[in-house]
Amino acid sequence: MRTAAAAGAIILGATAAAVVSASAATAAPQCWTGSWKVTSASADLDSKDLKFKLKGGAGIKLKLPKSGTATYDFTGSKPMTGSGRVKGVPTKATLTLSKKLTIKTKLTGSAQGGLTGKPKTARGDATLMIRSGLVTQNLNVAREVRRNGDMGVVPRDARYTCKGKSLTIRQTVKQSGLVSKTVWRLKRA
Repeated sequence: MRTAAAAGAIILGATAAAVVSASAATAAPQCWTGSWKVTSASADLDSKDLKFKLKGGAGIKLKLPKSGTATYDFTGSKPMTGSGRVKGVPTKATLTLSKKLTIKTKLTGSAQGGLTGKPKTARGDATLMIRSGLVTQNLNVAREVRRNGDMGVVPRDARYTCKGKSLTIRQTVKQSGLVSKTVWRLKRA
């Protein structure tokens, strides 16, 4: 069950990597401000006991203001699905996010740069349901982010590239012996 939670927390890392607000970078802010929609996401998870690949997440909506708090709306988004090995045993999982999350982040750069999240500012009723085999677990996303038990829900050292109507966010998170590499592709909504 702990491994399912770790997989769920990592996928949250993938989703929150896309949460961006613009408290920095005044040059050409129009590139990353506005409304965005995730077209695809992927996550590769690697630790001593866990090797997992996940894909999905299309339809997650983001509102990125010039300054302030970003809003992340998971309503109607597609689940993340994947497979891998947990302690050598083949495993499949489905992770479904719902409802909303708000969080303050710092963005540097203009068409490309970095994202740094502020975990203590996470708020909202967003939930993550993890289904793996006979196990189903529900997590409160904002609470996990605030506890720093989110395995990368909030960007810690994410990099982004923005060009016209597309935004790509890449993040590698190393926490508690687990490495999560995520890529999010978004388009203007």
